[in-house]
Amino acid sequence: MICREQDGTIVMVKQHEHGRLAGELAKWFKDEQVPESVRRDEVLWSIANHDRGWIDLDETPFWNDAENAPYSFIDFPVVPKLTFYRRGLNEIEAVSSYGALLCSLHFERLIEVSGEECPELDEYQKDEAERRARIHRELEQRAVPIGEDELYVDARLLQFCDDLSLYMALNRPGSPKSEEHPWWKDGFSGSEDFKFTSGRVITAEWQDESTLRLEPFPFTHEVETVIILRRVSRKDITDKGIVRAYRETPEEECRIMVTGFPGETSA
Repeated sequence: MICREQDGTIVMVKQHEHGRLAGELAKWFKDEQVPESVRRDEVLWSIANHDRGWIDLDETPFWNDAENAPYSFIDFPVVPKLTFYRRGLNEIEAVSSYGALLCSLHFERLIEVSGEECPELDEYQKDEAERRARIHRELEQRAVPIGEDELYVDARLLQFCDDLSLYMALNRPGSPKSEEHPWWKDGFSGSEDFKFTSGRVITAEWQDESTLRLEPFPFTHEVETVIILRRVSRKDITDKGIVRAYRETPEEECRIMVTGFPGETSA
């Protein structure tokens, strides 16, 4: 679950919903960064499904007594998290072996950034290294092999769309830069590798409560996005418990227009 505090509520977004949004964003990325032909379908599907391992977990939120908040993807205990990482990757590989390679590399990067350590994590990393090696061998047998250059480009697309979707879920729409989540104070890491940025890091800034401006602009045109969320009252959580409070809170749509400076957003 992705969670943030706002006005006596905990705004909660399911991980797979965030993944769906990441996949939608990837569809409209500048043409030179989105692969063509069959690989395009694999990459876009994989980006949209990269967090599918959380689907069942997010049906029932868990309460973290130490933080007085629901467990989120940030602080969820590592051992069960790895179990569901594996489950999600297995489901992805059943549809697309290349997608599983992309997503396995993506989780490896997240683990390295987190700095977590435990024997179960070592075993997970060993298993995933074997998965990736096996998939690499399979890709070499394709009629049109996928090389390291293509893999690097696709991994960067997944990373950016994942980050931007998280940005929209973890930041209150309309909030000033001074209140921005610290992960993106200096922009989106890795975005300077996109050709169209000329080495610049893509940054984001809210223009109002429904408009987010990116610079440099990464899409072919303005993109209207929708995030499905629940605003769960802390009072309801106290009175009913997190599970009942969450289930009785209706879902709502948060619409955000992603734009750039004038002249950048035309198709």
